[in-house]
Amino acid sequence: MTHKELEAWVMVLGAVVISGWVWWDATRNGVPADVSGAAWKMVWAIGYSILFNIVAMIVGHILFGIFTGGRELADEKADERDRLINGRAMRNGYFVLSIGVLGVLVWQGLGLSTELGPYALFGICMLAGGTYALSQLVYYRIS
Repeated sequence: MTHKELEAWVMVLGAVVISGWVWWDATRNGVPADVSGAAWKMVWAIGYSILFNIVAMIVGHILFGIFTGGRELADEKADERDRLINGRAMRNGYFVLSIGVLGVLVWQGLGLSTELGPYALFGICMLAGGTYALSQLVYYRIS
């Protein structure tokens, strides 16, 4: 496993865990009654996502070292293959983000519930980031 693959796995795991936590919180405690309250909840969720990724990378490095007898993750300099994989994965994530944002704009244009807008934008961003990371993993495996 390389450092880039661990990073992609952490991004996928983070997107699933933090999105799951946001969904669980919204179903358990309800959605704030105003857009400002919902937006601030999503700002905190993004902060938790960043912290989760930092901690998960540290734990991932430690676990990799334990399970491989002290060997470190390979961290090679990015080559042409890495640039091609990142470009293709970024295209996939950008496509998901573009379609999702278009959907939210149509939703808002139809006058549907505005306090769910920050949740929708957060979910779309997490889905796009997860798509990017998952695409990286797939492209590294098939190339």
